Amino acid sequence: MTAEHRSKHGKQKRRHAHGNSDPQAAARFEGAMPEDGRAAESAKKAELSRAAVEKQPHVLHSDGVKPGRSCEPSEAVDAQRADIAVQTDAVKTDVPEAATETLSAAAAAASPLGSDESKALDGSAEGVKVIEAKPAADPVLDAAPADSGVPTLTDRAAPEEMPLSDERGARETAEKAEKRSGSGVARFFKRLFLLILFCALLAAAGAGWLYWDVFKRPLDFPGTADTVDVMIEEGDSARRVIDKIRGAGIRVADHQVRVLSRLQPEALSRLHIGLYRFKRGITAEGLVETLKGDPLIDQRIRIPDGAPVWEIERILAGGVNLKQDAAALAPEELRKRLGLEDYPSLEGFIAPETYRYGSGSSDLSVLRMAVDRQKRLLAAAWEKRSPLASALKSPYELLILASIIEKETGEKSDRHLVSSVFHNRLKRGMPLQTDPTVIYGLGPDWRGRLTKRDLQKETPYNTYKIRALPPTPISSPTPASIEAAANPADTDFLYFVARGDGTSEFTTNLRDHNRAVRHYLIDKKSTPFKPRYAKERRPVVGKSSSGSASARSGVREADQSSERH
Repeated sequence: MTAEHRSKHGKQKRRHAHGNSDPQAAARFEGAMPEDGRAAESAKKAELSRAAVEKQPHVLHSDGVKPGRSCEPSEAVDAQRADIAVQTDAVKTDVPEAATETLSAAAAAASPLGSDESKALDGSAEGVKVIEAKPAADPVLDAAPADSGVPTLTDRAAPEEMPLSDERGARETAEKAEKRSGSGVARFFKRLFLLILFCALLAAAGAGWLYWDVFKRPLDFPGTADTVDVMIEEGDSARRVIDKIRGAGIRVADHQVRVLSRLQPEALSRLHIGLYRFKRGITAEGLVETLKGDPLIDQRIRIPDGAPVWEIERILAGGVNLKQDAAALAPEELRKRLGLEDYPSLEGFIAPETYRYGSGSSDLSVLRMAVDRQKRLLAAAWEKRSPLASALKSPYELLILASIIEKETGEKSDRHLVSSVFHNRLKRGMPLQTDPTVIYGLGPDWRGRLTKRDLQKETPYNTYKIRALPPTPISSPTPASIEAAANPADTDFLYFVARGDGTSEFTTNLRDHNRAVRHYLIDKKSTPFKPRYAKERRPVVGKSSSGSASARSGVREADQSSERH
C-alpha cells in the first residue's frame, strides 16, 4: 500500500470512528494542525467519546454498542475499550511515530485498564465494528459552518472529569490509608495486650515469691539455738512484740508481718501476756500462729488444802515469773476484780489446787482461776445439798462450815460425821466450840499451843463464846469438805475427840465425851473406847460419805468445865 492510499484509508477510519463526514472538519484535523497537535486532538476526542458513552445507556449489539436499552456496566466498559482501540489505530495510521506514542499514552490514561490490558485490547479489537453512541443532534451546532469559529458537538470540550486512573488511585490511596489506620489500631491493642500479659506474669511471679517468703521459708535463727523464748508483758503492742522477737535473734521482715496482719487481722490484735517459745525452722506464718495461741505454760504454783488467805498471799508472792498485781490493790478493789464484792473477805474462795501459768502472767490470773473453780464447786454442792443440812441458810454458810470441817479432820471416813456434829449443834443452838476458829481469830502472828486464856478472848471467831458460825470462812476448803458440809451423816453425835491416829471418837453426851478425852489424850490409850452413859445410835452416812481427804487430827474439848449448854 502506497503512502497516499494509507493516508486516504486513515481518513476514512477517522471519519467512521468519530461519525463526522464533514470534509471541513477533516481538513481541519488533517491540514490545519501540526502532527503533535493532531495527536493531542485525537486524545481529546477519544476522551470526549468516552464521556459521551458513560452518559448514555447502551445496548450491546453484535456489531458494537448502540444507544438504547441499558446494558451491564461491564459490557459498556468492554465497548469503551474497543472504541478507544479503533481510534488509536486510526491515529497511528496518519501521524508520525512520536505522535502515535503520545496518543497511545493518552488512551492508556483514559482507559480504566492497565497498559498491559490496553495492549492486549489493541490486538483483539480488530474486526469489531463500534458505533459511537452520540447524543441527539443539535441543529444549531451541527449547522454551523466549519470556518464560523463555532465549535461543533464533536469539537466541544467535554466537562472536566477525574480520569479513571486518578479515581482508582485516589480509591487505592483511601484504602491504603484505611488499612494503615486499621493496622495502627491493631498494633496498639496488640501492644496493650502484651503489656497486660507482661504485667500479669510479673504479678504472678511476685505473688509466688511472696507466698514462699511468708508461708514456706524458715526464718533465720540466732547461732545454733533450737528454741527462742520471748516474754510478752502487759501493755506490749504488736510492734513492741515484733521488736522483742527481732531482739531475740529471729529475723522477721516488715512485709511478712504486714501480709499476715492483713490475712489474719485478729492474730496480732489480741496478744496474751506470758512466755512464748519459738522453734527453729518456724515460718513467718508459724510465728504469728504461735502468738495467736496461748502462752507457754512453764510455771506452776500450789495452793495447799485448808490454807488461810494470808498464807496464800505469801505463796503467790514467791511465784516464779509471776507478776505481783494483787498486792498493790486494796482488799475491796481486789474482791471487786475477782467478782467477790458482795462478800466481806476473800477467805475460803481460793480453791486448793496446783495451778499452771506462763512466765510473765499476773497473780490476778491465778487468783481468778482459783476463785472460779471454788464458785463452781460451791454452786454444785449447794444445788445437791441434803435435807439434813437445813441449818445452813446460804451457800456462803456452807462455805464457812466446810472451812471448819477442813481444819478439823482430813480423814475421809470422819468428814461426814464431823459435819453431823456441827449440824446437830447448830440445830440445838449450841456453840460449836471448835479450836480452829479460835486460832484463826488470834491472827496470823499466833504461834504455839492453844491455852485457856486464848479460849477466853472475845473475838468474832471464838466459837466458845458465840452460838453460831463465825462471820467468814477460816481456810480454803477442798471439794471433799464442801461436799461433806452439804451432806452430813444422820447421827445424834454432839462431841468428838481425836484418837491420835488421825481418826476421831464420837459421843452423844458430855460424860462419855470426858471419859474419851481422858482415854485418848491423858492416858494415851490405843484400845477402843466404850461409851457407858448412853446408848449409841449407829450413824447413817449418806452416799456422799465416800469423799477422800488427807489424814489430820485435832484436839477436842479436853476440859469438861469448858462445856456450856
